[in-house]
Amino acid sequence: MSEINLFQDKKDCCACAACLNICPKQAIIMQKDEYGFLYPQIDKSKCIKCGLCLKICAFQNSKLKTIPIKTYAAQSDNTDLKKSASGGIFASIATNVLKDGGVVYGAAMETENDKLIVRHIAVDNEINLIKLQGSKYIQSSIGKIYQDIKEKLNDKRLVLFSGTPCQVDGLNSYLGKKYDNLITIDIICHGVPNNQMFQDYIAVLEDKYKDKIIDFKFRDKTKGWGLTAKGYTAKGYTAIIPANVSSYYYMFLKSYIYRDSCYSCKYACKNRCGDITIGDYWGIEKAHPKVLKQNKYGLDYINGISCLIINTEQGIKILEKYKSDLKLLESDFEKAAKENGQLNRPSKCNFEKRLTVLKLYKQNYKEIECYLGTIFIINNLKNLVPVWLKNFIKKLLCQY
Repeated sequence: MSEINLFQDKKDCCACAACLNICPKQAIIMQKDEYGFLYPQIDKSKCIKCGLCLKICAFQNSKLKTIPIKTYAAQSDNTDLKKSASGGIFASIATNVLKDGGVVYGAAMETENDKLIVRHIAVDNEINLIKLQGSKYIQSSIGKIYQDIKEKLNDKRLVLFSGTPCQVDGLNSYLGKKYDNLITIDIICHGVPNNQMFQDYIAVLEDKYKDKIIDFKFRDKTKGWGLTAKGYTAKGYTAIIPANVSSYYYMFLKSYIYRDSCYSCKYACKNRCGDITIGDYWGIEKAHPKVLKQNKYGLDYINGISCLIINTEQGIKILEKYKSDLKLLESDFEKAAKENGQLNRPSKCNFEKRLTVLKLYKQNYKEIECYLGTIFIINNLKNLVPVWLKNFIKKLLCQY
């Protein structure tokens, strides 16, 4: 085989790391580009040109055929919703998997070299499950997690893997066959920024608060279900940060800082790769207004409601096994997808503004702060509207 080229264009690589995990000679490493996005690079001195890395690439090769079987509005009945991004469905299923002696894999925010980094880890007890709960709007580093999962599966351990659709498809491709003891959950993904840019944003916050940021939550529920972040400092200060005045969060929501592959993502559609798909049920007050008004199913709108999509026979089995801990309202995919755009298509982007942001980022992250300054002044004024009034308006909307 001639020299191997893993991708022709950056948009052809999602950094799922399946190629890194499959390489028999450990000839592949993940390296950052000028903006901090990870891409696989081959050490030619180690490569034996077996071609496994090319064959294993799900992003370029796999064909998605699975379509939703059932769709629900859902909420956990056995977990603390305050610790979850929406309705706590992942935490509920994961808790039961752990009780059954299984292992749960998901994205955790940890400290490495004195910096916050998001990466996939394994959890085998309920105490550490909190590490995997909540949204992390950063692409997690997979490392060699797929190899570890395969070992656990071959040892007949029950395994739950949660990740972005490209990570789930990467795992499935790496494994090469179905396992009865594997449960996969893909999230409704808008797109992924990278760890380096997030760390640079955290450095700006540390300069602002004159203290070390030791943890960061993207979906704090102190003021209800929504898009409010919270930063925790070493000296015990907690900073409440609305998404519309956080440079990183704002750019995430505007789709300015995703990796190139996200804007043409083949997974942003009805065809799913996980046994189960989860996310926020945005727009449920419009999709099921009478149900929320009657509160027949006991769904707590203020603390968040999940969209739960069952895609495979394995997904049906898991729901049947663990549904006693869930509040379930049967819905349909079209309703759930109406305000969850990435169930229909990839995130759209103003590429001119994205290019501006990336150029500023190459100079210094603080240049982005200056660039967005005027917008944040306006948004700060909007944020003066009391939370109780916003929640009151939400409740009114549920009645009509």
